[in-house]
Amino acid sequence: MEAPGGYEVAFLSGDRPAPGTGTFRFEKPAGYSFTPGQFLRLTLATREGEQTKPFTSDQAPADPFLEMTTRLTGSAFKDALESLQPGDTVRVTGPYGSMTLPHGTTKVVFLVGGVGVTPARSIIRDAVQRGTGLEVTLFYGNQDQDGIPFGAEFDSYAATHPEIVVVHVLAAPRPGWTGETGFITADIVRRHIDDTSAWHWVVTGPPAMIDAMQRVLADLGVPEDRVSTESFAGYA
Repeated sequence: MEAPGGYEVAFLSGDRPAPGTGTFRFEKPAGYSFTPGQFLRLTLATREGEQTKPFTSDQAPADPFLEMTTRLTGSAFKDALESLQPGDTVRVTGPYGSMTLPHGTTKVVFLVGGVGVTPARSIIRDAVQRGTGLEVTLFYGNQDQDGIPFGAEFDSYAATHPEIVVVHVLAAPRPGWTGETGFITADIVRRHIDDTSAWHWVVTGPPAMIDAMQRVLADLGVPEDRVSTESFAGYA
């Protein structure tokens, strides 16, 4: 439940999980809880005045911190985020949003790319931590082997949890790549999913990604009531 006026939290640390991408970790307020897939709003001072932006919480609910991952676009807000020093305080409100798995979901397919993976990361990380046995197939589109946010983490889950399958789809991989290439298509999905009717489907990312994946789902014959989507505002 959100506290009145939100929470003042301290910045802990930052990381660069892929070129042009930043992960930012903050202290977790006492009493803060959320469902994987939900988002929060972060308010901080920028060169253009105080601004507030939404971010998916990409950590699991049991993690002792708040975390978000975003593209570093050079905007006033993103520059202010990058300039935070450990101990600096910001305001957080939330959680918000209904991009959570329907009750009783046991099998889920994610069609995502780049930082659009953050809701999937929260859901998968939570399933691994709690040992729920959630069956996951993650189709994850990125540019090349060097630009996969949380790639090593997802690969480690797939290596140790047979119910989790990660299908990397790279647009321009370096020589030697033997996985899927190009963009996520219905043909690629069919190579890895036998019965599309058995799964719940999740699509998150910028509007262009949402539109492309909706065409893929239509090609696959997936009904709308088995699909959850969330468009990330502010990305071209």
